[in-house]
Formats: sequence, C-alpha cells, structure tokens
Amino acid sequence: MAARRSTNRLRAPEVASAEVASLESAGEDREWERTRPRRISPEQWARFRDYMREIFGAMGMRLDEPGTAKTPERYLQALFDATEGYEGDPKLVTAFPTECDGGPDCRISQVVEGPIPFFSLCEHHAFPFFGLAFVGYVAHERILGISKLTRIVRLFARRFSVQERLGREIIRSLDGILEAHGVAVYLDAVHLCTQMRGVREVEATTRTNFYRGAYEDDPLLRAEFLALCGIRSAATPVG
Repeated sequence: MAARRSTNRLRAPEVASAEVASLESAGEDREWERTRPRRISPEQWARFRDYMREIFGAMGMRLDEPGTAKTPERYLQALFDATEGYEGDPKLVTAFPTECDGGPDCRISQVVEGPIPFFSLCEHHAFPFFGLAFVGYVAHERILGISKLTRIVRLFARRFSVQERLGREIIRSLDGILEAHGVAVYLDAVHLCTQMRGVREVEATTRTNFYRGAYEDDPLLRAEFLALCGIRSAATPVG
C-alpha cells in the first residue's frame, strides 16, 4: 500500500543542500541522532544458536529434518534483523528550513504522512504486532522529507516495544527534530499475542492517538488530522 502525503499548504520552495540545517542535541536524550551498531561475537552467536536448538527441541520441533536443521540460526538472524531499530539511523539528523523567518507565530499548515506500514515485537511475549501509522505536524522553521517520517516510525518500531511507548517515542523524536508548533501520531495495529494465545481475539485492532503542542489545544486541528488519517483496518497484513 503506497503512502499518502496530504497537505493544505503551498509547496515549500526548494532549498539547496548547503542550506540543510544540522540539528544539535539540546538537553534531553536525542537518541535518534546516535548510531549504536550491535556487536555479537562468533562465540556468542554459536552459544545462542545452541540455546535455541535446545529450546526448539524441547518444544517438540524435530531438528534433524532438511527444513529445520538450520532453523535455530535462521531464527536468531531474523530476530536480529527485526530489532535493527536499536542501532539508530544516521539519516535522521537533518531537517530542511521553511520560509518562516523565525517569528513565533509563523507557521505552515499541517502536513500528514501515511499510511506508513510498520512491524514491531511485543516486549511481553516477543510476538509481532503490526499495522499502519500516520504522523502529522504543523511546521514552524523546519520540515522533513517524505522518507524521514517513515524512517522515524520504523526506527522505533523495529525493537521490542508496546504500542503505547512506540507512539510516545515517535512523537517525542518528531517534536525534538522539528520543534514544530504541533505534532500528532495515530497508530492502528493488530497484536499476535492476543490473536495466537490468551483470549485469541482475531477481529480487534488497537488504535492510539498522541498529540503535542497545537494539537492538544485545537480540536479542529485534531479533527482535520483524524479525517486525513481515515479509519483503516490493520487486520490485513501490509506489504
């Protein structure tokens, strides 16, 4: 499903690369500005593989079949790949200036990006939860390129998390990068930990909204944001 980018303003003028504004850390933990490559030694990898072989065997998997002989190693690699968000993303440290001249009341009408498909792992059971994200902001002196909004969502989704924290991390990072007049995040997801175990609820989706700045104070702005998001079901796998 292709992402939809909606805006009710004129397109901002093109800016040269030399005008790209580099952001600096300002007090709070700006983890989106750091990269932290994970390092697992060959010895650790072999030990973890043996642990997984023992666990899978105890659960009943036959590990002497052609299709399962390398399952422990493949599982570890898949888990490592699915949690790459812990390593950060160096491409999130810049934003483009708008035509605002720095006045506190200068604002660009809201920009909404979505739907952005995401996949994450529940920290309670390590089962996937996945769905669609919409992010919106009322720009002040900075705007982000289309790909950056998707990168921010996936930076925090590709970790062990819960939906409530995922939304808070996305909105905190957008607020820190853009210093916008307002930021909003809408998440719609299904959780396999409730579909495959426990209550085995296969119909429900979980929807969460997060607001900062102008969105907290202006119900019409919130309504416009939600209208641009629409009501979408996350029950069908995206891709």
